[in-house]
Amino acid sequence: MLSAAAGAPVEQYARARLFEPLGMKNAAWERADATGLVSSGWGLRLRPMDMAKIGQLVLDQGRWQGRQVVPRDWISQMTSPKVAPDFGYYWWVNHIVRGEPEVDAMGFKGQFIAVLPARRTVVVMTSMLSIDGGLRDADNVKTFRRVVGDFVLPAIGHAAPDAVAGSAALKAELGLARASKGVPGTAADPTDSPRL
Repeated sequence: MLSAAAGAPVEQYARARLFEPLGMKNAAWERADATGLVSSGWGLRLRPMDMAKIGQLVLDQGRWQGRQVVPRDWISQMTSPKVAPDFGYYWWVNHIVRGEPEVDAMGFKGQFIAVLPARRTVVVMTSMLSIDGGLRDADNVKTFRRVVGDFVLPAIGHAAPDAVAGSAALKAELGLARASKGVPGTAADPTDSPRL
């Protein structure tokens, strides 16, 4: 329906209206069907920085660098409960953090974008985790809840984070991440293997 309304394939419309305005040069939509059409529900590959841009866009009510990229009303609609008390249009409501306003998007096996408006914070995680346990309480969801609840929230406190201190903490964390070797876990589907 989106392709028909836009007069273009979903991935072309997204590139022109979302990816390019946000400076996302490496977004790729895969898993096209036999006719070459991709599903808007899966197969999108984004780098963590680009996932964070999506979160920031939601946090800023559809504005990016002073420009309204997505209508404010649509951001409100998609992040409000619609089909279930905790689910909007592909955005979960208080699914990761339950004690304060929070919305999040979830990708397969452990890709998350969490938006914490009261803290002016976006949290992103990419991983390959077990999805055992059902959609709302799968192992990957529980892991992300623990990461956010046990580490991120205490680190940033209750106020919006200080940009200078946050930048130093982020650089330190990225250094640790680069130095880690990782532990093999859930097997990747061949089409899910990371690419440059």
